[in-house]
Amino acid sequence: MAKPEKIKVTSVQQVCIVVKDTMKAVEAFWNILGIGPWNVFTFGSPKVADLKYRGKRVYVPSLGAVTQCGPIELELFQDVDGKSVYTEWIEEQGEGLHHLKFLTDDMDIDKVDRYMEWLGFPNIQCGHFGPELKNQFSYYDTRKALKCIWETSNRSGGKPPGAVQYPSEPNAVSPAKVKVKGLKQVGIVVKDVIRTAENYWDILGIGPWEIRDWGNRVLWDRTYMGKPAWGRERLAHAYLGDLELELLQPVEGDSIYADWIEEHGEGLHHLKFLCDDIDATSQALAEQGFQSIQSGHFGDPAKKEGGFNYFDIPPLHCIFEPVHKPKSLPIEPIAIIPPKK
Repeated sequence: MAKPEKIKVTSVQQVCIVVKDTMKAVEAFWNILGIGPWNVFTFGSPKVADLKYRGKRVYVPSLGAVTQCGPIELELFQDVDGKSVYTEWIEEQGEGLHHLKFLTDDMDIDKVDRYMEWLGFPNIQCGHFGPELKNQFSYYDTRKALKCIWETSNRSGGKPPGAVQYPSEPNAVSPAKVKVKGLKQVGIVVKDVIRTAENYWDILGIGPWEIRDWGNRVLWDRTYMGKPAWGRERLAHAYLGDLELELLQPVEGDSIYADWIEEHGEGLHHLKFLCDDIDATSQALAEQGFQSIQSGHFGDPAKKEGGFNYFDIPPLHCIFEPVHKPKSLPIEPIAIIPPKK
């Protein structure tokens, strides 16, 4: 196969969580974090007449839901019957973060398919949907190189055909004590930050990445599972518009990142949202029974310049990280990928 034209990724448009009950998850997001309203829709077969899973035609009716949450669309997906990338994931990993979706400059999915297959990543699920089957999508198992499954599509957002809104009342107000205005970061746990960042640059052109050593020398009150702790990590950050991608490599000590790799392997780990007061936000989540699994403050302790707290929220099938972001990170990068010329 001749070398195909390289693709140009313009944005990360979506993050998806696979669930066993879409409506139950939709209600939980609305009631716990105020995320919504949601567009709930049926998908898969028979709407996707040419649905293929690992190269074979399949019949898989599904129930999905999407909402725009700041710079990224949050999607929930439940397969009602049949075998797909979603049911495969639930069997292997359980409910949780499943894939990210990128958009390209020309939205030519056939070209992306050729390019990804040439790189050794043939699509594992694909099809067309919508009026006259104009919308096309493909999933690629890029877990070895990029540590997660990626999807591309020439649907760039908006209300899916036939969707109904939840809550149905146009002026509904969420009862959530913590209201998320936008998701700002997707975190991916890896074993080698440098190598993974290089792969993202080489395969999808995502970058540049700033690499930083992180840990207790930057944080003044790190906790792990509610107790004082010590640890070191190496982080990498890249931006596509307002969305930040973060790669996290545990180096030493106790951490939820090392735990994740031991239990699940490398992969999608958490979603971040910004808040004005990390202590008040943490207290509000803790009062609802959600456990802080790792936290810390950085900057001048007297000024409370910034802080973070990871919460495991089982009804949402995801770890969420509220962050009070300082004006600048308190440590300079040790490397940039690709290196500046």
